[in-house]
Amino acid sequence: MFGVTSFQSDFGESDDFPSANAATMGFGLVYYLNFFGNEYNWRTGTSYFSEHFKLKAEFMYTSKTNIRHEPWVGLDEQGDFYAKLDAMRGNIDLYNIGTQMEFYFFTIEDYSAFFEEKGKINPYISAGVHFSMYDPKVTSTLNPYNGGGLVEIGTVEEDIEPYRYLLGNPDSPDKEDWKWTREAVYNDAGSSFGVSFGGGVRYSLNYVDMVLDARWQHFFSDKVDGLAADHDPGNKYNDTMIFVNLGIVYKFKPRY
Repeated sequence: MFGVTSFQSDFGESDDFPSANAATMGFGLVYYLNFFGNEYNWRTGTSYFSEHFKLKAEFMYTSKTNIRHEPWVGLDEQGDFYAKLDAMRGNIDLYNIGTQMEFYFFTIEDYSAFFEEKGKINPYISAGVHFSMYDPKVTSTLNPYNGGGLVEIGTVEEDIEPYRYLLGNPDSPDKEDWKWTREAVYNDAGSSFGVSFGGGVRYSLNYVDMVLDARWQHFFSDKVDGLAADHDPGNKYNDTMIFVNLGIVYKFKPRY
């Protein structure tokens, strides 16, 4: 499968979707498990559960580079805080392993390799759990050393408080000026569980199915993007992701 992933992160404002949205490509592999399988009997048929549910296992990878803060309305473009926000960059590498239960609105038994019916469309909804491994990098173009260029925040060692060049000032009376301080940046790899909800449509061909799928995934962490201003009252939500993808599923023939 391949498609578009969109991170809703702390780069931007949580109540402004365009500014907090960072889109990129995602790729993955999936495996589907049917519940009737070899236990199907033409005399007894199948259960409602086996006729309408599939279990999907998935591995997905996505990487987003050069995430930026969108200009905030009302900020002084000549001010120091605006310059620091404008200079911040973010990168996210994400490996996602998970499983989803899919409910199909039409029966599955005559929609599989057991009882093929080409050209049939079957919509579905899904819910799942995921385990994600992420490696964020928050950088800045405001590098006072080595001739400038990008510097990873947290690696400058030549100054008593190098973060003052890159981030906010925690001693400032201005609330906006201390949101993105050194305590709010996490340039370390980590992992997190999460849940997802989604839906899609499946179109049956001869030996393969075409699947159009979309899901919303909620991480149980706010550090996937490398930013988590826990001290800021406005920082209320964990990171989330939307994944819209197109997949090709090969149907293995049963062995009799």
